[in-house]
Amino acid sequence: MQGKVTAAYGDPLWGVVVSVRGTKQSVQTDMQGNYTLTGVAPGERTLEVRGEGFMSQTRKLTVAADAPVQADFALELDLLAVEEIVVTAQTPDRKIRSSTAISTLNEEEIKARAPRNTADLMRIVPGFYVESSGGEVGGNLFVRGLPADGSYRYVALMEDGMPVFDSTELFFVNNDIFLRVDENIERMEAVRGGTSALYGSNAPGGVVNFINKTGGDKLAGTVRASTATAGLYRLDANLNGPIGDDWRFSVGGFYRFDNGVRYPGFPASTGGQFKGSLMRTFHTDKVDGHARVTFKYLNDRNTFYLPLPFRGRFDSSNRLTGYDFVDGFPTDGTLTSPEGVNAQVPLPRGAGLLNLPLDNGQQQIGGSAMGELRLYFPGLRLEVQDNLRAMVMDHSWNAMLPFELRDANAWAESVVGAGTPYRITCTNLPGAPELGTGACSTPNGLVNLGGQWLINKPMSNVSNQLRLIKYGSLGPTEHTLSGGLYLGYYTADNRWQFNDIVTNVRSRPNFLDLQVLDAPGGSVVRSVTQNGFRRYLSNYTNGTGNATIAAAFLGDEVKIGEKFRIDLAGRVERNSFQQNVERTASFDLGDPTTNADDNALFGTGKFQQVTTSLTDWALSGGVNYALSEQASVYARSSRGYKMPLLDQYLTATDPSDPAFPRTPELLWQNEAGIKLGGSWYALAAVAYWMQIENFPSQDARVDPDTGDTSFVTVYAGKAQTFGLELEGAVQPVKWFRGQAMLTLQDPRYTEFNEGAEDFSGNRIRRIPQVIGDVTGTFMYGNASLGINWNYVGHRFSNNANTVDLPGFGQFNVRAGYTYENFTLDLQLFNALNSIGLTEGNPRVDESLGAVPDLFLARPILPRRLMLSLTARL
Repeated sequence: MQGKVTAAYGDPLWGVVVSVRGTKQSVQTDMQGNYTLTGVAPGERTLEVRGEGFMSQTRKLTVAADAPVQADFALELDLLAVEEIVVTAQTPDRKIRSSTAISTLNEEEIKARAPRNTADLMRIVPGFYVESSGGEVGGNLFVRGLPADGSYRYVALMEDGMPVFDSTELFFVNNDIFLRVDENIERMEAVRGGTSALYGSNAPGGVVNFINKTGGDKLAGTVRASTATAGLYRLDANLNGPIGDDWRFSVGGFYRFDNGVRYPGFPASTGGQFKGSLMRTFHTDKVDGHARVTFKYLNDRNTFYLPLPFRGRFDSSNRLTGYDFVDGFPTDGTLTSPEGVNAQVPLPRGAGLLNLPLDNGQQQIGGSAMGELRLYFPGLRLEVQDNLRAMVMDHSWNAMLPFELRDANAWAESVVGAGTPYRITCTNLPGAPELGTGACSTPNGLVNLGGQWLINKPMSNVSNQLRLIKYGSLGPTEHTLSGGLYLGYYTADNRWQFNDIVTNVRSRPNFLDLQVLDAPGGSVVRSVTQNGFRRYLSNYTNGTGNATIAAAFLGDEVKIGEKFRIDLAGRVERNSFQQNVERTASFDLGDPTTNADDNALFGTGKFQQVTTSLTDWALSGGVNYALSEQASVYARSSRGYKMPLLDQYLTATDPSDPAFPRTPELLWQNEAGIKLGGSWYALAAVAYWMQIENFPSQDARVDPDTGDTSFVTVYAGKAQTFGLELEGAVQPVKWFRGQAMLTLQDPRYTEFNEGAEDFSGNRIRRIPQVIGDVTGTFMYGNASLGINWNYVGHRFSNNANTVDLPGFGQFNVRAGYTYENFTLDLQLFNALNSIGLTEGNPRVDESLGAVPDLFLARPILPRRLMLSLTARL
């Protein structure tokens, strides 16, 4: 059997797999698209042709002895990858036959998106609202309107089918700290909706699975060198392929140095990672499968970008209609200061000095290893899967946080009293000049009352998932019965040391000292602050915790004929938590010249232990009906849960406290959708309803009278979202391809009382009603030009819906040219330098501050131009 495989527009396709169905006979097309299959037994045979990015084709042919058969194929584009086999599901299957909402990105699509960080890559997924303005890590993902305070609360991030960490978030841990996108990634699969609760622990909203390269039949590799404005230099590499007949390997990683698009006065990002895997395949009459071991080492640090100072314009309803940075603050500025690097804080109880390594930012040093076993026994039609993963990570979180903008003199008088002589100085500048003189400039007359926080958080995790899949028939129906056990154990220690500071308001600001004088222009009587610190140790937390997870799951997928499929699956899970928390007390450090050390919180050496266990269950059922080979409709209904965070027992230690987590969150979800694929178009549409009960609303808040920082938790009643997700792609001509995503949703609190205030009926804070993403790619020969536009609708930054952040859009542009084994890419991020606001300082109370038109908000990252050169083996 021989022939040629081309694209519908005539170009030959290389690497397409041509196979004889029901046998192990297969071959790949050569560079000219030609293939030859020898040794095919005579008789009627079905030839199947599959190529990545194209619709598969099958053809029945009659093979006669010693008579060649010619069969040519022209493959249509698979614009939304509906033909792709998705592994992040109950059972691996073609995406179009699945009764779940799934989005995928292959390696080339990931490169085309050129994400600035891991979170950036996920904004292409319908129903996902992503905030990636914090930098390389620390992104926030809100799925289908579920209320969250940030992070990835309802979405599990996975690598090769296992969670990167068994808790989807912890305090000061957004789970993207465990992941970096590099040349090792082969593809990304994102499952959203009710079935995700079955695949991962505590993931009722979605699962995002990053699948690494394992190595193919031929040696392959890439090396990519990148540089960008604002001082970015990065090198990526991957090498993979065979070792003999049955072994496969893949190794690679990256190293990056970046001064940062908001240069803080020291390198914003330095570090990288190294990954490797080794796989042994088995092919015998009795068993097929593979065994694989993988490892990863990560050593990386990244500055965490936080809200910046704005002056707003408001209408008569107090709605924000426009905004600009305050006077003298540049669009690429930051409120992080090099003066905070290695600042020292005196500790109580003779504990010495605390060093604040601000330049470490969010730092991760550690690694993970995983063993994977896949065995299929043809005689039994039974598949055995087992994954064992271990991870150890030292994580630290260092940042300067803005709390409130104040007029400098008004703030000083409110502290020392009206009529009391004082002066404000830039304490770390030579000669400590007064604010407003010389190098101690104040273009806006403002001060920032903020904090410098240090959190050390070593973590570890061991998890194992055993899964059995039995294939069989019962009468006219085909069944895929799967079940298994999941066991996990993780630890997380916490040592938080918060300090209150004051700076002027400029990029890379100066630390300020407020001093009381005996007379105007006279001698210093006392210093309200010391070295820019308003208060040492305004909060201290020390705890060691662990959690154990045990879960069992069982499901069945029933195929009735060629068109109809039904699936039903459930999961039962028990989480056991233990937290040992040190009690704290207030200490006066005894320096009579300053008020900064009068009220330092520190540990007493006495601990309180908290232990509790919770059990819950998830159930999901779905149907899929094939309208044709490239079209299907589906519906699904689910019940899910979300267990409390281990860290919630750091701040809620008393079971009688209303903030003590007693029950899991409960989620109900219904959805229905259609998936279509054609020769020049593809469309997926999903309508959904979601309700959540007993969810926590939590923030760090600063008491304006005492300056104490506390984490306030309120358990809300209910919230629900109605939504519509659209995902489409077209390629009407060879030289143009368009892709688009649109999410329309109405997320609202249905029962929510916070103190005496009833927020029922209000929009869920931080979540837009409209999210859109459109990309047009123009292709000519080996050159391409892509233009992307991303839009986020307006959001409320508080539960009261009184602070409205306007919607915004941003453009990104990519140009590429390939010559033989080399590709040159030029990327322009945020091409028009948009200043869209992603959050309005949710860390402190729910007000705009003491000056009505001033507020703090975090804008998207400013414009950056990047040049990359990729070489392929």
